[in-house]
Amino acid sequence: MEVHHPHHPTHKKKWSEYIIEFIMLFAAVTLGFFAENVREHQIIEHKTHQNLQSVVLDLKKDSVLLQERILEYKNASIYLNRLNDVFVDFQLNKISKNEYLEKALILSDSITFGTSFYINNSSYKNTIASGSFSNINSIELKRTISNYYEVFGSKLIDNNKILDDVVEYYTVNTFPKPGGRLASIIERAESSKIAILKNIYVSNGLFEKSLLSKDFIIYNQKAIDRVGIYLYLMNLFNEKNKELIQLLNEDLNIN
Repeated sequence: MEVHHPHHPTHKKKWSEYIIEFIMLFAAVTLGFFAENVREHQIIEHKTHQNLQSVVLDLKKDSVLLQERILEYKNASIYLNRLNDVFVDFQLNKISKNEYLEKALILSDSITFGTSFYINNSSYKNTIASGSFSNINSIELKRTISNYYEVFGSKLIDNNKILDDVVEYYTVNTFPKPGGRLASIIERAESSKIAILKNIYVSNGLFEKSLLSKDFIIYNQKAIDRVGIYLYLMNLFNEKNKELIQLLNEDLNIN
């Protein structure tokens, strides 16, 4: 019996079919590549957005501290200038030594300055470290951020050091406050603090070494100058802070 084997003729692909398959494969790989790039870009954009939002929060915290420092140095400027006026009145014999001492001590009790302002740059540093800063499209925003943290930040650090020196110098040479057990007694006796201080200044010779010193007006003027400079710096930082928050909110589409 004759066995018949089925014949399955082999289909030969045309060149056009190979080309179509190649194009489809190439398109699939290309689309996958683009899809991955889009996904990575979205992740980067999201990370950048998060970092900039964090910078805004830091700036808002800075703003609160700036308002506190501005108030502190405004008040210090007022009382230091009043102290100058009292010193001049005493030199012109308009008030007695006892009146001068009492007025000066009352004013000194209201003079508070020396608290330094430090910008919170943790989010800014994180933005730089993560590479998010390079993904900011706005050149103006980049420049403003850099100026706030790098240029003005460096200026602030320098002024903080000078301020610390002036505060220490001023305190030692103008209103040296008694320490030890006397300090705790004065703190407890709020109502009679000035009377106690006046007695200490007179009995211990502190009056002559500080408030009656011919150099007192020089020390006080140095404090006035430094307070004025720091107040100017705080107001400048306040303006830059507002400007940067506004630019960031616009970039982040925050109303």
